[in-house]
Amino acid sequence: MKNSIKSILIIGLGTALLSSCVLGRPAKEEAPVRSITVSGTGSVSVKPDMVSMKFIVRTTGWNCPQAAERNAINTTNTINAIKEAGVPESDISTYDYSITQDNSHNYAGEYTVRNTIAVLIRNVDITGKVIDAAVKNNTGANGITSFEYLVSDKATALREARTLAIKNAQDAASLLAGASGCKVNSVLEIREDYISAGRGNEMLYKAASMANGATPTPITEGNVTITSNVTVKYELTN
Repeated sequence: MKNSIKSILIIGLGTALLSSCVLGRPAKEEAPVRSITVSGTGSVSVKPDMVSMKFIVRTTGWNCPQAAERNAINTTNTINAIKEAGVPESDISTYDYSITQDNSHNYAGEYTVRNTIAVLIRNVDITGKVIDAAVKNNTGANGITSFEYLVSDKATALREARTLAIKNAQDAASLLAGASGCKVNSVLEIREDYISAGRGNEMLYKAASMANGATPTPITEGNVTITSNVTVKYELTN
């Protein structure tokens, strides 16, 4: 019985020592992953099929209620004129409204009422007509604070731009890796951002009284450029 106990103790001790040796053995270090990070850009120019505009209706006066009333009348006239020009009511909305008083002097100044009307034009051919309708004969609007071309099917253009951006990044990585005696392997990481830019952004159009038969406002159609910028990290092999 005593011999059995001694055998068990010896076996247990041996196992513990073996485990200690295994646990104390340093792990095999993995070789660092060699990589290269490059940037790629792809751009697609698309003909716009919509225009986004913001008209401002501004009135001033010493009497706040009277200035607000005049602004309401002018705004209503502007909206009606825009609808008559071919824009449905569903594409017209109030973007901003404010009433402020000039306190830049030692006395209380005039009140200024501003009503900004956002308009989405789904037919770019009527853009000039809409502008004329809103401002001619002092209809009510006295400024345009923004003018931007838009594309309804931006997803297709963005997909093409992304494809071009990735190809651009792959070409750059292959060129750099080849010049260094390496080959491009798998993709480790991708980051992307895209930009949509069109002509006419932040255009300011000042209204002027126009008689019947005056020259229509000319609008030269621009293009919308969809750009995808990617940063890609590739693994390198020999």
